[in-house]
Amino acid sequence: MITRALPAIILAAALGMLAAGCAAGSSTGRGSSTSDKPSIGPPARSPSAAVPAVARICGPPNAPGRLITLRAADGVRLAGITTGTGPRGVVLIPELGVEGKCGWWEFAALLAAQGYRVVTFDHRCTGQSACAAGSAGSDLMSDIRGAVTWLRQHGAARVALVGASQGASEALIAGTQPMRDVTGIAALSADELALTLAAPPYAPTAIAATPHLHLPTLFAVAAADPYVSVQATRSLFARAASASKRLVVLSAGSGHGWDLVTPDLPGGRPPKFTGAVLEFLREVTA
Repeated sequence: MITRALPAIILAAALGMLAAGCAAGSSTGRGSSTSDKPSIGPPARSPSAAVPAVARICGPPNAPGRLITLRAADGVRLAGITTGTGPRGVVLIPELGVEGKCGWWEFAALLAAQGYRVVTFDHRCTGQSACAAGSAGSDLMSDIRGAVTWLRQHGAARVALVGASQGASEALIAGTQPMRDVTGIAALSADELALTLAAPPYAPTAIAATPHLHLPTLFAVAAADPYVSVQATRSLFARAASASKRLVVLSAGSGHGWDLVTPDLPGGRPPKFTGAVLEFLREVTA
């Protein structure tokens, strides 16, 4: 079982179990940084020439998008999705769990409609991505760097990182050693704040990272979130060194992670907070 003190190398093994369909538990009884939606993964769908490839795998919306293979910074093969065009790029970092890249699909399609070039992916050792041997099996920062590189190679001039749940903590850590053209971070319900998610030169945890975070950053959390408290998020926000940072505390029942920007029903109206995220992304990728 995954615990909050789990070393990164053992985390990689647990991620491999998730890829095989096993849900790892935490001390809270929840899979580490999984969505609070009672989902067991994307629904099985019959192939149809009338339904775009991404929608066949991830479900609605039936929006334009492509399944891609990208390479992490250390060469590990990652399964990804891209949608949209233009010079403004967004990397969507997934929550830990079986939904992987598909958990971001509806928000990715919305971003594409707003003029962004978007990529999301399955982390190494999860979903359809490969798993490196040894300590490289836990190198989550290489996955994020690979996604940024892919966007830059395909026309993005400025890139924002948006992470959900554990993916939000990963984004905060990645922001301490930002790649060229990475201009901002949105951290939605950052949790597992004390879990080791990276190796040097990165800070190991989100708590350790924020004092070294200078990029514009949007923090968001819902009141009564069962996985991360408002108090913990306020403390994270206070520690951030960024001169341009903001914190949004949403009402109880707003959800966790990508729930904050995903409609309750496919094709439904996005949550109101989605507008704040879009405004932030416009600012940091202008």
